[in-house]
Amino acid sequence: MDRNDLITTLQNEANLKDCFNKEDIAILAQHMSVKTFDDNAILMRKDEPADCMAFLVSGRVQIIEDERQIALLTPGDCFGESMFSEEATQVASVQALETTKVGWFTIHDFHDLLETKQRLALQFREVFKAVGRARTEQHAAETYTDKRKYLALIAHNNMKESLMEFCNIHTHKLEQFPLIATGTTGSMLFKKTGMCLSRKVASGPLGGDQAVGTLISTQNIIGVIFFRDPLSSHPHHADIEALGRLCDVYQIPLATNPQSGEAILDYLLSGKADHQPLPNRVLESYVKGQKKVVEAG
Repeated sequence: MDRNDLITTLQNEANLKDCFNKEDIAILAQHMSVKTFDDNAILMRKDEPADCMAFLVSGRVQIIEDERQIALLTPGDCFGESMFSEEATQVASVQALETTKVGWFTIHDFHDLLETKQRLALQFREVFKAVGRARTEQHAAETYTDKRKYLALIAHNNMKESLMEFCNIHTHKLEQFPLIATGTTGSMLFKKTGMCLSRKVASGPLGGDQAVGTLISTQNIIGVIFFRDPLSSHPHHADIEALGRLCDVYQIPLATNPQSGEAILDYLLSGKADHQPLPNRVLESYVKGQKKVVEAG
């Protein structure tokens, strides 16, 4: 029955059905062994030899890298496809989240298939290699770290013209930084000064202020020039206030008018920003407190 379950799963649930007919898939299944793992069992461990792969027949497993779940797999999904890549070892660990049954396919099983069905074996190999490349590219995109440090340019609608005038006057200084702003501000900036953004975010009411705040927390913002309209109310006032608070938390210079904006540009260009700022005792105390909470748990 286990063998029949494996064949049925591969034929109906796995992506193999998009590339192979049922007869070819059944031949592959005949070269697999069926294994059962208990809840929490480690099926594959990172840095072990990449000499096997598997298809999930029943249960659930998670892919773990550096104590972080990077994928959750269900019946029909495969893992361990690095067996067909240039990687000598497994690139992540696989753990069962419940009693789990898999079709186990080793490098020796592949060689046996190669001897009897060479063309089919090579076709399977190419598909598994393609799956591995796709997952590697997806993982690289998900874990990509942007190391650039942006200067954020933000302005309320009634202040955008003032920001453009400021940018036109200080074009030479602003050109020395990768700039981030909303798409609207970026379009105006290009028309007025010819400068282009390095990155754009949504408008403030649609989450742009929060997006810049996120970049502050990842140390991707070197300064914020935010021309706020002091005479009008704003529906996203909480986001504006949160952005200012984050600037204080991470000691990011924040300018809210042309004079303070010019001061920030001169400060950043002076190189003083590269020096270690004064210790942020409040942040240090908070981090220590969070560590104690984790340790106590």
